[in-house]
Amino acid sequence: MKKVLLAGTALVGVAAMTTPAHADLKLDLGGYFRGYAVYADNKENSAAGEDLSKFAFQKDAEVHFTGETTTDMGLTVGAHFEVKMMGTNGNFNSTGNQQIGPGSGCGDGNIDCIAPNANLIDESYVYFSGGWGRVNFGAEDGAAYLLQVAAPSADSNIDGLRPTIQGFTSAVWNDKTADNDWNNPFSDFNTGMNTVLGYDNADFRQTDRITYLTPKWSGFQAGVSYAPNNGLQGAGQTGMPFKNAIYDESGAQFKNLWEASARWDGEFQGFGISAGGGYSHATPDNKANAGVNFSSKDLETWDAGLNFTWQGFSLGGAYRWSNTGTNPTLAGGHDFKVWDVGLGWDNGPWHAGASWWDGKWDQHAYGNSLNLNAGGLKIDRYTVGGGYTYGPGMSFRGAVAWMNVKNHSLVAADGNQTPVQITLGTDVNF
Repeated sequence: MKKVLLAGTALVGVAAMTTPAHADLKLDLGGYFRGYAVYADNKENSAAGEDLSKFAFQKDAEVHFTGETTTDMGLTVGAHFEVKMMGTNGNFNSTGNQQIGPGSGCGDGNIDCIAPNANLIDESYVYFSGGWGRVNFGAEDGAAYLLQVAAPSADSNIDGLRPTIQGFTSAVWNDKTADNDWNNPFSDFNTGMNTVLGYDNADFRQTDRITYLTPKWSGFQAGVSYAPNNGLQGAGQTGMPFKNAIYDESGAQFKNLWEASARWDGEFQGFGISAGGGYSHATPDNKANAGVNFSSKDLETWDAGLNFTWQGFSLGGAYRWSNTGTNPTLAGGHDFKVWDVGLGWDNGPWHAGASWWDGKWDQHAYGNSLNLNAGGLKIDRYTVGGGYTYGPGMSFRGAVAWMNVKNHSLVAADGNQTPVQITLGTDVNF
């Protein structure tokens, strides 16, 4: 009888452990809507019969869910989810990255797209925090991006760290035609065509990783991230990921993704200063990618930024460099580097700003996937604009941007392009 009672007690204990329980989390709802009217003249060769639209409505919208609680031990535990809400205007490629430029080519046979009406999970992770710092686990940007110092901008959605609204179409940068022979590695490798003109240190956004961020000590904070492989585990997917798998158009697969970064924010006699830098490293898993191919060597990227603020004015710059994971076995280089310098002014609800973005792709950047010849590609983008805050988290914004695109592999008539873009919209955060 005693054995029966003990067995019954054990079963009750097992049942208690297996019975679903709900954490007492406080649920917060947030998100944003960015809606713009965009005029863009990409200066494409109309004679080729591939005219691009010059006017379009573009948007970027997300809903955020956050559940958080603090235990009796003082540990804060939370879960955060971000869902893209693009509706019928959402054209996405196979990795869920939206193709948003006028005439981006989604569905033209060269860019892999899925159906519209797509609401996709952008981020999904849990976090733990306390006096010792914070840990993120799941699909969230790594430490290099989370602590990155951005330069002032005219409109952060247009010329910020990670642009989300863009009418410039990269397909025409190679030969002035919209035939998409600019085989853009960012369309599957990074975050979509729209971020080619950004400078975020986030080579693998769609990746499950673990990140540790220290608490702030006298304005100083540091962080480190690790992921065993690039890419997310798909819904319902079980088992271990394949080695040497073709996860994107370039056939590139990486492992052991490390990131480290540090940042300091301070103030001295009315002057605000922010300085920081980050480094990321990944090892190729596909040993067959030899020669001058993307993922033929370890991928290394680093960034640095410095900002000053004084009485409503801000001035700063940022730099990002990558070896593009390409073996430098041929003359012509293999790096990608970008400078961004910005000036801003804020007075009450008013904002004005200007920026200069300078990017240079070497001839063999990303393993010749860009179809560049000697001299590579150089782009200068200039942006001026401003905005007005008409309510908490709500602003009207407008900007004018123009570029000087110089492709050294083309004759002078085609190698120098001067596209222009005008944007007017609203940004609502809730």
